[in-house]
Amino acid sequence: MVSTLLFSGAPIFQQFWGSFGRNTGFLTYSSLLFLLLGMALIQEREFYKRFINVFVLSSIAVVLYCLIQIAGKDPVGWSEKRTFATLGNVNFLSAYLGLVSISALALVLGSGTSRYLRFISLLLIGVALPIMLSTNSIQGVMVFAAGSFLLLGIYGFSLVKNLAIRTLYFISGGVLFLLTSFALFNKGPLAPLIYQISIQLRGDYMHAGWEMTTLKPFFGVGMDSYGDWYRQARGEITTLRGSAERISNSAHNIFLDISSNGGFPLLISYLAILSIAFYLSVKVLRCTKGYDPIFSAIFATWVGYQIQALISINQSGVGVWGWLFTGALIGYAKSLENNRLDESGSDSTKLKKVSSKKLKKSLLPPQVTLLGIAGFLLGLTLSAIPLNADMAYKRASLTMAIEPMFESTKRLGSTAFHRELVLEVALKSNLSEQAGEIALSLVEEYPRDYFGWRVLALISPLGSPERATAIDRMIALDPFNKESLPPR
Repeated sequence: MVSTLLFSGAPIFQQFWGSFGRNTGFLTYSSLLFLLLGMALIQEREFYKRFINVFVLSSIAVVLYCLIQIAGKDPVGWSEKRTFATLGNVNFLSAYLGLVSISALALVLGSGTSRYLRFISLLLIGVALPIMLSTNSIQGVMVFAAGSFLLLGIYGFSLVKNLAIRTLYFISGGVLFLLTSFALFNKGPLAPLIYQISIQLRGDYMHAGWEMTTLKPFFGVGMDSYGDWYRQARGEITTLRGSAERISNSAHNIFLDISSNGGFPLLISYLAILSIAFYLSVKVLRCTKGYDPIFSAIFATWVGYQIQALISINQSGVGVWGWLFTGALIGYAKSLENNRLDESGSDSTKLKKVSSKKLKKSLLPPQVTLLGIAGFLLGLTLSAIPLNADMAYKRASLTMAIEPMFESTKRLGSTAFHRELVLEVALKSNLSEQAGEIALSLVEEYPRDYFGWRVLALISPLGSPERATAIDRMIALDPFNKESLPPR
């Protein structure tokens, strides 16, 4: 990510904080990585048990908020009146509830789960599934179906040793996988249940992501800079399908988002982390004799997240759980390995299992506490910068005066989106001179901003060199789009 930040050529601050509305830049991915490392280094079974319990129980507040939204009693005046809880989009909510339901089902199947927790988990699944269906988003249902199938397999294999039944399970899984794959292309018996028109659009976005990866294979287009290259990379077919003004700032596939942002080195490093988690999981599955609800919850939910990652955006509210589960999978597997080594006496230097009571009484070393406080303050400061810039723009926009609005977009943490909004206001107010100044500053700071070049082309006199230059830049940024080109 550091090499991408320095050598991709994308605007440095845009890469650091991410594009407006996504915010999946260097800071977000660094934070996710630190969370993953923290989860992986704890290596204490009791902690991971609490983690799963908290993950499931914390969803109660989300589910209750969903019910309030469904009842039409939401106290917050959101711009959209749909069921999305606090995740901003029905797809993200659906995926989140699917992941929670997988962990809840794993706890239900565990013989050691308390009656209270089993009842809550069953109730959550019973309420979450109708909410998922009400969103008309297939993400959560697909994630839960895949995770449940995997969970039932792990649970069944712990009870049944019959080779024929196990073979039938794998054959059934293969058939379901093929039918689901066909359904994504609107073919087969599952197509009416799974296929949506948005799948075709996601295919276009994924294609563009792969084109960016091959176009800039070493450093990528820049962290969270997919939107700057989408018009150029989407190709002629996508451009002419529907409106040429249909654009995107994400590949709608986390793997392609990462590869397009940082090239093959970033993709390989990400896949290496996932491979470590998967390798350790296979080791645990081979060594575990009975059903372990904690490992099963972590592993099945992790697999569910990877499936969701194939068709969705790395939205922070969902993505944070995916990275935490990756770290938990690594840490839990290592904790079991450490316990086996300790019991065999083959390595006395390994960590011993700490009881729940001792864990409650243990104190953090001073340096760890100080590091935690310093990290919190640093994170708070860095995340406050774009928030303050956005609030400054909002205050200025209430005046509807161009100068204060334009000045607010010069703050550290402001984005190209804020300046585009000011440019729109200037155009609607027929302030051509100010619009030209704003558009020029926009393309100077963000050279791949198509809207900025389009405005410069429109407001420049016919036949002028400035107009010709702007049109040439529009063609370079969006080679197959003839709809937006003004006459020279």
